[in-house]
Amino acid sequence: MRNSADTRQKILSSCVQLFATKGYAGTSMNDIISKIGISKGSVYWHFKSKEDIFVKMITENYAEWINLVNSQLEHVQDPIEKLRKYGELFIATVDMPVWRISPETYWNEFSEENQRILDECFSLDDQIILEIFQEAIEKDLLRDTDSQQLTWTYLSCLEGMFEKIILSYKKEDGLMEKYESFAKNAIELFISAITK
Repeated sequence: MRNSADTRQKILSSCVQLFATKGYAGTSMNDIISKIGISKGSVYWHFKSKEDIFVKMITENYAEWINLVNSQLEHVQDPIEKLRKYGELFIATVDMPVWRISPETYWNEFSEENQRILDECFSLDDQIILEIFQEAIEKDLLRDTDSQQLTWTYLSCLEGMFEKIILSYKKEDGLMEKYESFAKNAIELFISAITK
């Protein structure tokens, strides 16, 4: 049983870098089998398809991200500081290979079941931020009291900055660090604009 779990994890771990390098559409099952060095039957024993591998890889890595966020925010009392900390974590993890392939979940068609799994996965960030904004509103710290609009705006801003940084990834020395600095300043600008 342990060997089976190890093999499954080996497949998922190996595929992160493979998908990050070649993309979801550019990666075949033969690429996966060659990269891992195990039989096709063994891969199919653990996963139904390339899509299944991709979705499991995304959801497991996303669970690690959510655990990181929760562990970093659990001792922060001030909701404004939670927003700041979340934004900084969001930008600081931009170099994780799984984040470079996450946008492909929007560009490729997946089965209805897998799309539901991905939607539930990605909605976890929305819920965390929504709850922080609701807490800030209850403490009368914000100018606006529409927690859903604030959540949508904040995450949209972060995702836009995130994409800009990803697009510059390894293109020019120092550019990524420069954009990360811009992002940190933008987070401060957003927070100062919404707080009383």
